[in-house]
Amino acid sequence: MAIVTVSRQMGSFGDEIARAAAEALDYLFIEKVQISEILSRSGLSISDIDLYDEKKPSIWRTLTIQKERFSHLIRAAMYELAARKNVVIVGRGGQVILKDIPGALHIRIIAPFTLRVARLIEQRGYKEYDAQRLIRQGDRDSSGYLGTYFDADPNSSELYDLVINTRGMTLEHCVELITHAVGTDGNKESTSTQVSEMLSDRALLHRAKAAVVEITAGGELMSLDVERGVVTLSGLVGSDSVSHGCEQAILKIPGIVSLHNRLGVQSKDGRIL
Repeated sequence: MAIVTVSRQMGSFGDEIARAAAEALDYLFIEKVQISEILSRSGLSISDIDLYDEKKPSIWRTLTIQKERFSHLIRAAMYELAARKNVVIVGRGGQVILKDIPGALHIRIIAPFTLRVARLIEQRGYKEYDAQRLIRQGDRDSSGYLGTYFDADPNSSELYDLVINTRGMTLEHCVELITHAVGTDGNKESTSTQVSEMLSDRALLHRAKAAVVEITAGGELMSLDVERGVVTLSGLVGSDSVSHGCEQAILKIPGIVSLHNRLGVQSKDGRIL
């Protein structure tokens, strides 16, 4: 199994390079369509996906429960997709979500601002002002998205194993660099069953957290752990109904094997019931 994430600037040819690399490697190419399908199956509406996906949310949206749900569900989707083996995942914070996965390769594709503008003018027929505006907005959205959901800067070199500037490189040369990097021994470590199980458990963990957020509105002191599909709930909640609601919501998640409910109920006067 190999996992490749591709972060890209608008106008850098990042999407085209990622797709071509996936074809050359015979890997599954994953972009917005596949990720949106998973988010939709998780209960997010198309309008909510469009509001939050690779966008910088407004100050009001950063305070909403729906934003917290999206934060967990995008992580769950990325872990689920990474567990499919041999994938190239474009955008969506993959370089941060999957940063500690053994053997994952994280790539950043960039180009100078003026060249990116020129490419949008040539490819899409934009006027120069409109191309500049779109690229600046795209850069702000990318930075705001990673900053809001992952406390990260997309331009931080620490997030990447390989940074490619397409200023003077052909698509074929970029693909060659990526396929060579994938073939190195250090990027073959993610072949183990243990890594696959870890990714699946992390996907289930964040689905469970998203389910709990809906019930508790983020106001309960609880923690969740998942190991081989078994969930352990611990901490304190305000009522038996909240405890029961969390348990039932989690057990409805496909892939959950069983649940250990160790939640305590704290009364309004502070007593543990």
